[in-house]
Amino acid sequence: MAFKFVGIPGNSFLPELPAIEFDYGTSPYNYSKVALLIENRPLPMIAPLTLHFMSVVPPEWRFQFMGSNESVDMMKNSAAIMRQVEAGKMDLTYIPSNMTTNGGEAISQFLTTLWVYETLLQPAEWLLVFQTDSILCAHSLDDLDSWLQYDWVGAPWSTEHRYGGNGGLSLRRVSSIIQVLRHQQRLEGSEPEDVWLTERLGHLPNPKVANGTEAQTFSVEGIGSETPMGYHLGGSGAILSGQKWGTLEKRKKIFEYCPEIKMCLSMDVESLMGETCNEEWW
Repeated sequence: MAFKFVGIPGNSFLPELPAIEFDYGTSPYNYSKVALLIENRPLPMIAPLTLHFMSVVPPEWRFQFMGSNESVDMMKNSAAIMRQVEAGKMDLTYIPSNMTTNGGEAISQFLTTLWVYETLLQPAEWLLVFQTDSILCAHSLDDLDSWLQYDWVGAPWSTEHRYGGNGGLSLRRVSSIIQVLRHQQRLEGSEPEDVWLTERLGHLPNPKVANGTEAQTFSVEGIGSETPMGYHLGGSGAILSGQKWGTLEKRKKIFEYCPEIKMCLSMDVESLMGETCNEEWW
């Protein structure tokens, strides 16, 4: 079977897979819905974090982990993860050798590459991107599928913001992103991928990008609901918003509502419960 090769700016040539008719038979999983974690660090929490997301995301969603040799091996060491792989719910894949996700700019380049959405994620239409500093809360009464009408929704940067939110925990419509990337190319070193993509998605005909007010109950970073569906932190769990975390009372409320968020904190949780923390801090 012949492959057609297409040039990806800044990378070597990558193969474009031929068109294939998929027949998934009686699979209980919906191949148009994919939750994606990209992580090249072999962190001990990537397996339990992924298993938690599986427990709260609607059961028909599939999962894909993309990492380095070391991080994929870390996932393979989890018997629970391998049972999900064997059941067809999860794929373990490697970051292409001619691409990198090491650092914020590299992630932005990767997630604004047409090949990723048009070929790598095929046939996904809805994509939940999550990172190791994000969580969905089991106590939430919300349902991820209730947000499928949007082209993009993520933790709002401001209630006044017209388009989108943080990409670290975001729901994306793949076909809409493909429309953008077929006509525009992000310049290296420009805006982060979430800012760049949401601004352009918001200018498509009949855009459906959640604004800062609508997104408050989807995910919280610095502003938003007291009972969101999820949280996004920052700096791999080392950067917390003082507006949400800056007092003992605020931290206790978060831990009571979403105790699983402790998996995402790159610090001693007990130190956050002391009386001596600054009232406002980042």
